[in-house]
Amino acid sequence: MEHSHYQAVNRFIEDLMVKIYRPAEGLFRYPSLTTTSGKFYSSGMFTWDTHHMTLRFAMAGKPEMMKYFLLTMFQFQRTSGFVPCICSSKDGGTNLTGFHAQPFLAQNAAVYLNLTGDSETVGNIFEPLEKYLRYWLTVYAAPMGLFRWGETWMSGFDNEITGTIFPTGSILPPDLPSLLYLECRAMDFIAGKLGRAGSDYATAAERIRKAVGENLWDEKREIYAPWNLLSGKRQISWGDGSLDSEVGYNAYVSCPSLLPLFAGIAEPERAESMIRKYVLSPEHFRSRYGIRSLSRSSEYYNNARWGNPPRFGSWTRLTNSNWQGPVWIPLNWFVFHALLRYGFRQEAEALADDTVELIYKSIEELGFMRENYHAETGEGLYADEFASWNILTDTMHHYLDNSGKGISLFPWEKQ
Repeated sequence: MEHSHYQAVNRFIEDLMVKIYRPAEGLFRYPSLTTTSGKFYSSGMFTWDTHHMTLRFAMAGKPEMMKYFLLTMFQFQRTSGFVPCICSSKDGGTNLTGFHAQPFLAQNAAVYLNLTGDSETVGNIFEPLEKYLRYWLTVYAAPMGLFRWGETWMSGFDNEITGTIFPTGSILPPDLPSLLYLECRAMDFIAGKLGRAGSDYATAAERIRKAVGENLWDEKREIYAPWNLLSGKRQISWGDGSLDSEVGYNAYVSCPSLLPLFAGIAEPERAESMIRKYVLSPEHFRSRYGIRSLSRSSEYYNNARWGNPPRFGSWTRLTNSNWQGPVWIPLNWFVFHALLRYGFRQEAEALADDTVELIYKSIEELGFMRENYHAETGEGLYADEFASWNILTDTMHHYLDNSGKGISLFPWEKQ
C-alpha cells in the first residue's frame, strides 16, 4: 500500500463524515448519520450500517454518535421488545414485518460504555436492551440451540445463496448465533459494569457457543456451515453425495461461515484450518481486493451488478444487493479482526492494505465509494455516493500501528 493512497482515502472519508451528519430533525430527537451522501438509501437509519459508522465516528473522537444511535433506535421500541431495523425521521419505525434490529445494539452499547464510562446513558437503556435481546433469543430460536433469520435479507447478507435457494426458515446459519453470542457477551459486560446482579448472559453465550461448535462445524470439510432442517445435515454441497465430487462440492461455501471467526467462537485449531483452507484461499474467499461473499468455487458465484435470486424465486426476495460473489467492506472488516484474533497478523495487514487500495481505486475512478465491488476487477458495482461501513476502511491500520486509535470491539475479552 502506498502511503499517499492511504492519506487520500483518509481525507476522503473525513470529508464524507461531515456530509453524512444530520442534526436532530423530525421524529429524531438526536443527530443521526445517513448511509450515503447521495440518493441511495436516503430514507432512513439502518441498524448495522449505523452501528459501523458510529464506530468510525468514535475513533474520530465523537463517541456521542454511538449514544445518539442507541437512543434513537430505542425511541421506536415496541412493548414486545421489537426494535425496527430501519428508522425514519419522517415515519418512525419501518413497516417491514418482523424486521427486528440486527444484533449489534448491545455490542454498540458495550463499546460505548467501555470508551466513555457513560453509565447513566447505558443504564437508562439497559432494560430496553434486555427486551430487545430477549426478543431475538425467543422469536428467532430454532432447534439444537440455534437460530434462524425471519428472511434472508434481514441478516444484511441480502441474497446470501443458502437462504435464497432454500426456504429461509429451514436454514440455521452460522452468522446469527455468532452475532447473538457477541450480544450476550456484551450484555454480560454491561451488567457487570452497571452492577446489575443476577445476569445470566454469560451462560447464554456459552450455550450458543457450544451449539455452534457441536452442530455447525463440519469436521471433514473444516468449515462452519448452515444446518438444513429439511435434509437434516449441514448444507455445503449439492445433492446427496452421488454427484461427481467436483460438481457442486463448494456450492454453499458462503459468507455467513466467516462470522464464528469474527466472534471468537472457533477454537484455535478449527480457526487455523478454516482460515488457511478457505479464508486465505484464492479459490474460495480471498480475492485481490478483499473477501468474496461467496466462494469462487461455487457454481452460484457471480459479480452481477444487481445479483437478484434465481428468476424462478419469489419476487418478494429480490434485492439490489449482491452477496453471491462481490467484495463488501464489512466482510473485509470482519475477516481482518478474525485474522488478528487468531494470530494471522501479516495476512491481516495485507487485507487492510488491499482494502485501502480498493477504495482508493474507487474514489480515483468514480469520485465516490460504492456499496460493493467486483471481486475479480475491483469495479464498483452498486449505489453511488455510498458511506456506511466503508468509512471504516482507513481504521484497520489503527489496530496494526500501535497508535491507540483503534477502539476495542470486544471489551469483555482480556486485553
